[in-house]
Amino acid sequence: MTCAPEKVTALVDAALDAVEAEVLRAHLALCPACAEQAEAERVLRARLHELPGPELPAGFELRMRNAVRPRRVPLLAALLPLAAMLVVAVWARGAAPVVALALALDHDKCFAHDPLPAHVWSDDPDVVAAWFEERGSRLPVVPRQAAGLELVGARFCPLLTLTSAPHLYYASAEHQVSLFVVPHGVRLPPALRSAVLRRRAVQLLRVAGTTVGIVGDREEEVVAFRRSFEQMIARRLGPGAIEPL
Repeated sequence: MTCAPEKVTALVDAALDAVEAEVLRAHLALCPACAEQAEAERVLRARLHELPGPELPAGFELRMRNAVRPRRVPLLAALLPLAAMLVVAVWARGAAPVVALALALDHDKCFAHDPLPAHVWSDDPDVVAAWFEERGSRLPVVPRQAAGLELVGARFCPLLTLTSAPHLYYASAEHQVSLFVVPHGVRLPPALRSAVLRRRAVQLLRVAGTTVGIVGDREEEVVAFRRSFEQMIARRLGPGAIEPL
């Protein structure tokens, strides 16, 4: 079988049937990249389970009881766990490891296609920015090129965090880098501003109140791209536009 990152995720989540799971385990034994993804996702899930559960807002249970008072008690019993799961899901998607993994997976998924699955093809930053703005997403800065990689196109990509993010493609003859605009906040301790997941380097920064992710095949490429990107931001928006996460 060929590599299928979404099936690896389903295997880790125990969402495959017995036959599919057995086939994929055999693939993992032969494919270091997919085996590394599976291990990274298992470690991530273990860390998420170790995190303390979020506290529900004051009065949350009372408001839920009032909302369903005319209904039967079994409905209340069903709604409370669902509401708690929703709170946990919203809280978890802002965790830096979850966001970084989602961006690394989407980078791999898009650059595995030939041609790229772009929704807008252009090397003109104004064209790309206008395309996203017409669809309700304002990008802080769109570089034409950075660290020798040129803008080639972009699209909205659905992420593991159950959101859709602007995804800009940059490429040279040999290398590719993704620039993501994360549509929600990210909780990121200083020590976790960069990571290597699935052999992909990921760095996060905040530009004018917006979280941006940079993903590439090699850490040195991502660092060079980020430095060039930050210099452009400083020239266009001023040094204060780059905020600590």
